[in-house]
Amino acid sequence: MKKVKDYLVYLIARAVAASFQVLPEKAAMGVGTALGNLAYFLDFKHRKIALNNLELALGETYPERERRAIARKNFVNLARNFVVFCRIPKIRRNTLARTVKFHGKKPVMDALARGKGIIFFLAHLGNWEVMVTLPLLLKRTLYAVGKPLRNPYLDRWITGIREYFGVEIVSSRGAAKALLRLLRENEMVGILADQRARMREAVMIDFLGHPAPTLPTPAFFALKTGAAVIPVSHRREGNVHHLTAHPAFEITETGDMKHDIVENTQRFHRFLEEEIRKDPAQWFWVHRRWQRREGHKRHHRGR
Repeated sequence: MKKVKDYLVYLIARAVAASFQVLPEKAAMGVGTALGNLAYFLDFKHRKIALNNLELALGETYPERERRAIARKNFVNLARNFVVFCRIPKIRRNTLARTVKFHGKKPVMDALARGKGIIFFLAHLGNWEVMVTLPLLLKRTLYAVGKPLRNPYLDRWITGIREYFGVEIVSSRGAAKALLRLLRENEMVGILADQRARMREAVMIDFLGHPAPTLPTPAFFALKTGAAVIPVSHRREGNVHHLTAHPAFEITETGDMKHDIVENTQRFHRFLEEEIRKDPAQWFWVHRRWQRREGHKRHHRGR
């Protein structure tokens, strides 16, 4: 029964993706905008999470009316991101230069010349799925850690899209050993590290003014291998996506591994905070990012 259900879900997803590919881009994005607005009003659970997060993180900066506007724009952005993902197969190698612009090639080339590999510090900001085009833009394979989806049909489809652009998925099982080897072979690794981490895996940092359990992965591997950690950001202007590789982070190394992991993870997320504040609606507010202290639990349940 599960196999039949998974296959039906896959067929529906393929049909939706095909419809967005057939539509002209302007019309497809218009549908995405409408879906985002609809989701904001119908998805009570995630709207509440987003509004609570925005109050917690930005309540001193934005009044409630503006926070609600940011949350609504966030839902629209996420829906439009879905449309872009569905249309990604339309980005062919011969049209890539017109669709995606890459800025900041020098930090990448300088890091590769060092011979110790690159960790791209990525976040759920803007349209992160466009990052799959990085291998074509840089003419090198990009390795990314991923867990297989529970639906095997969707998993093969999505993995195939990413592999088309040169992204190779590293299984989360045994990923540490694989990443150490790849970085020591001067390869490029992409890590999305801005979501809430499980406490047994996390380090605690301050993120937008509150304690946040955070994956230590980028800092750990940078300290172990000497790899450069380069943040990459995304923004969209009209029909063009702009990907920017920023200068590599300075890495603190005192010899105290635990201290250095926390210190560097905090530095990475200070950069992310600055990027979020440029346009808060672009970040992924619809998940519970912060530590759930008793008061915070009541805060989430109280509305």
